[in-house]
Amino acid sequence: MSKTPAQRARKHGPNAAGATGNRSSTSARSGAGRPGSMQGGPQDVRREGNPTLIIVAGLGASVFLFGYSFLLALPQFRQLSGGLAMPDTLFGGYSTEYLQQVRTAFGADGAGQYSFWHKTADTLFPLLFALSWMLLIGSQLRRGLLRWLCWIPVLLYVIADLGENLAVDAALATDPVGSAGLASFLTVAKFVLFALSLAAGAAAVALKRRSLKQRQAKPGTNR
Repeated sequence: MSKTPAQRARKHGPNAAGATGNRSSTSARSGAGRPGSMQGGPQDVRREGNPTLIIVAGLGASVFLFGYSFLLALPQFRQLSGGLAMPDTLFGGYSTEYLQQVRTAFGADGAGQYSFWHKTADTLFPLLFALSWMLLIGSQLRRGLLRWLCWIPVLLYVIADLGENLAVDAALATDPVGSAGLASFLTVAKFVLFALSLAAGAAAVALKRRSLKQRQAKPGTNR
């Protein structure tokens, strides 16, 4: 038959009555602080999921702007210029004479519409793409030199694309047009850097997968 707290206190002293309660409270406190507790679990999941959502949304918007430009806007400008390809699409560059042909076919109104496209869709696309692509690379590679090496072509691509817009608009703003040297150089650089940016992102994803496979292949690694 178990004794009451009062009986235990008379027999063993006043500290015996609270021994059971102290052990229970100590166990509760130690259990609450264990690393395996569920506290913070949903927050960790949200922190891991947020970058992925931003990357998907940014790349989705970039694809939309890319499709709008190459499937709708640029074909309309080409039709407006009498079939001449827009300078932005000439990955091999162009001459001042070619820009003059575009300016003559456009007229002042057409050049203004072309400049407006540069300031809207063709500004948003490189910015959104670069942000999303850098987040993608950052999610695949740890901090260090390799991550920065993969980021550099993306940053340079943004500079080249936005600089190209300004250079082309400045050249087409007058009739006769200005020199096409800088604009042509930036157009070629834009395409080269865009290709390098895509390659850097693909390399980052491949390196991350390779690292995961190597970890799984090690004996004793939890899968």
